[in-house]
Amino acid sequence: MTNPENPVPVTEPSIWDHFVSRLKFWSRDNVTVEIEDQEMLEPEPDSEERKTFPWLTVVALVLALIAQLTLEPSLNRTPWPGVVLYAGALGCLVVALIRKEWHLPAPKPDADGTLSMTVKTQYLLIGTVLAVFAFVLFGTGEFGFLNTSLWVLSLAFIFLAFREKKADRPFSFTTLWGQLKGGGWQIRITRWTLIVLAALAVILFFNYYRLDSVPPEMLSDQAEKLLDINDVLNGARPVYFPRNTGREVIHFYLTAAYMAVFNLDVSFLNLKAVAVFANLVTLLFIYLLGKEVGNKWVGLAAALFAGIAYWPLLFTRLALRIPYYPLFVAPVMYFMIRGLRRQNINDILLTGLFLGLGLHGYTPFRIVPIFVVIGILIYILHRPARGKRVQALFALILIAFVSLVVFIPLLRYWLANPQLFAYRAFSRLTGMEVGFQEAPVLIFLRNFWKASMMFFWNNGVIWAHSVPNRPALEVVSGALYFLGIAALLIRYIRKRNWMDLFLLVSIPMMMMPSILSLAYPNENPCLNRTAGAVVPVFVVIGLAFETILRSIRTHTSGKIGKILVTLIVLLLVTWSGANNYDLVFNQYYSLYKASSWNTTELGEMAELFIDTMGTPETTYVVGYPHWVDSRLVAINAGYTGYDFAILPENIPATAEIPGAKLFFVNVNDGENMQLLLETYPDGILTQVDSKVANKDFMTFFVPPTQGVTP
Repeated sequence: MTNPENPVPVTEPSIWDHFVSRLKFWSRDNVTVEIEDQEMLEPEPDSEERKTFPWLTVVALVLALIAQLTLEPSLNRTPWPGVVLYAGALGCLVVALIRKEWHLPAPKPDADGTLSMTVKTQYLLIGTVLAVFAFVLFGTGEFGFLNTSLWVLSLAFIFLAFREKKADRPFSFTTLWGQLKGGGWQIRITRWTLIVLAALAVILFFNYYRLDSVPPEMLSDQAEKLLDINDVLNGARPVYFPRNTGREVIHFYLTAAYMAVFNLDVSFLNLKAVAVFANLVTLLFIYLLGKEVGNKWVGLAAALFAGIAYWPLLFTRLALRIPYYPLFVAPVMYFMIRGLRRQNINDILLTGLFLGLGLHGYTPFRIVPIFVVIGILIYILHRPARGKRVQALFALILIAFVSLVVFIPLLRYWLANPQLFAYRAFSRLTGMEVGFQEAPVLIFLRNFWKASMMFFWNNGVIWAHSVPNRPALEVVSGALYFLGIAALLIRYIRKRNWMDLFLLVSIPMMMMPSILSLAYPNENPCLNRTAGAVVPVFVVIGLAFETILRSIRTHTSGKIGKILVTLIVLLLVTWSGANNYDLVFNQYYSLYKASSWNTTELGEMAELFIDTMGTPETTYVVGYPHWVDSRLVAINAGYTGYDFAILPENIPATAEIPGAKLFFVNVNDGENMQLLLETYPDGILTQVDSKVANKDFMTFFVPPTQGVTP
């Protein structure tokens, strides 16, 4: 059925729906799923409104694009031209709304029914008892067979206690085998299918292109990650990794499993591969969230722009825990909105599950439980919650309960090690390390403003996961985000739809881990602690993109409208893709290569030396301030877990060790070069020219006391 304000059917199956149906084919009488070919943004019937070209919409878009273009980094950059142009775009948008040229996709209606509060007491009791036993047994601080089994079983029983059973036929292996043999698997390739495949191709290109070389080098953070993963591969099973002030576990166990299953080396590339997979799963949930708050075109546009965006691509390719923030924010938002709208207890259970899992992913995710409470309050205060407020509070309690059970391993660790567990967050929020520079309220307000403006002006100065001092969004995404935020805000003021406010509030909430850096305000904004905002930001971008195209298609007739929409899609997507390509594969790559140390080159030389005449024990990196991480040299040489570092005072003692030796020395470390020559008069000192400017280094080779010579 078509909504007069939203010509795209809200219940039309998508390619993702088909994929999901394949996972549930045993529950259907007919496994054939045909994806209906719906004309993109099908226009409404002829009317006086349709005969008028949507000039205001187009002008608003053009002004927004020019405005964001003026805010791109340049000499003597000033925000005022952009402010004036954005004000003009806002004015055009307001008039377009009044003239009904522009209207966001109509929200899906809230269900008339109420949330089921039926509880199977026996299952709940069993699940609670098992959870208590698991909590006690996790006092070891490690995942063991017994405590993990009890923990998983407790979750299973709790789900059984609340889960609402569907009316589908029960699962039967006989039915399943008959369906597999029946040959009823049919997919009709449609225009929508081809568009989705094209979008997937573009997304996969941006995520996997030059994955081995962008970024080109590891930093000390990656050394910590790979050492933790190496510990897991060697039998360690901690519930929290204490190395480097503490880390949550999901990234390490997923990567270790990937390396173990496929018998892969502990390497930067394999670390990246798992992070990219996490990003792709995030994009799937961004699509689903966009479809939930809009329609399938909103979801596809949101996933496409997020899939090629410089911001998530950089923190994904850095291969730290950062991608696990949006990875779990996306399903929490999706299932929470869907659960409240449809009054579905199963969605509420899944909200709690993903909320709990997210707490095992990345420290900034700890803000999300607070957002969930705010989200429920937003729902309760709006009209759709009439007669359902008790059920909404029950949903909040259930989400909290399920997430607490999922959190049990970390909860037990937290109670045993409160300082280590809370150190990362509280070192930024409080004055435990340094005093506040001014009143915390003023710092908070300034941080809030800077974080809000990062999409248009400045995303921070951390070169490891950004191009410093530029907007977090490129020109096209930035312009669409502005129009989308403005349209959502205006619609909320006019219609008071709870989902609009939910989206609007979610963005600053997901940036709070950066905003709340009160002790270190210079760290705000940063693209890692704001990573959760990727999810709602790109859904807003998808809403704006779809609305612009639908407005143009609705107000133009026949083939002209189709051609015009197609040209605009190609122009905006190509422009955005070109901007992001330059940011990731040119600007970021060059900056990162110039800023990081060339441990790969040292590692390659170390590997050659060890393979020919030396050993890991006779390979050394002489310590020097602010130089290479000697652990990274060992990892690049293929010896994860080794540390080639040697302090200068220990160099003379190496003379007692027989065999060939290789010392890596900083090119400016003349004092230790002299010490090596005094210790080994027959040694050979060589300067190695690096492929990267200003990254040359010295090697000092000590021939073996017997046998081959260099």
